[in-house]
Amino acid sequence: MVHRPGTLLRRAERIRRTEGLASLAGRAFAFVVGHIFQYQTYYLLERNLENVRTQNEADFLPRMEDFTLAMVSSNRQADELEADGLEFRSHTLNARKALDRGAVAFCIFVGRELGSIGWVAMTQEAKDCLGEPPYKIDVLNNQASVAAVWTDPKYRRLGLREYGAFKRHRFMLDCGVRTRRIAILKRNIAFHMGSAKAGSQPYAAGRHLRVLWWMSWKERPLTPQEREATAKREHATSEPHAG
Repeated sequence: MVHRPGTLLRRAERIRRTEGLASLAGRAFAFVVGHIFQYQTYYLLERNLENVRTQNEADFLPRMEDFTLAMVSSNRQADELEADGLEFRSHTLNARKALDRGAVAFCIFVGRELGSIGWVAMTQEAKDCLGEPPYKIDVLNNQASVAAVWTDPKYRRLGLREYGAFKRHRFMLDCGVRTRRIAILKRNIAFHMGSAKAGSQPYAAGRHLRVLWWMSWKERPLTPQEREATAKREHATSEPHAG
């Protein structure tokens, strides 16, 4: 996986500015180690999007006034936004390649600053560009994936993530998608919060192992008991999940 030096430097500066030097050091170490060895375990969740048709956009508007949503589907659009001071590609590794492969970025800017971002991938190739584990989406059965969802820590709990999720889900529905899939690290408790309440259901557990260029992915369907236990954990908090 090749990354442009300029992109890495801009990403590092963004992390330093928004999350601090300690977070930057930790991420830099994880980035280097991750290119040699990586072992992660995930829950795979899916959501039927049909009920999104009945949802009211006004119920998901962020609790702030100075925000702009941009749906970006090409590097040309991204260049135009960047010329206007709205830059987002440095936040997501392989953003340029992902856009070329058909991924769509949903960006929420607060003034000129990126407040939140999430990507929609409606093909396997687009999803795999975004650093996701290699779980499958069944495009022929109208499935799509959401990946690389992030919100600037200083804008969290203001509804940006929830609004971005609403717009992504509406977009997918308009494109004929019926089921959204997403992978969440098992240890990422914050992102599990409220996912069952929003309609996401765990369907499998995955294990991703990579050593240099060798990679192994194992996916195991959850038993009914495991699905129930996972759903209960996700119901344990009232904060809505967005994907």
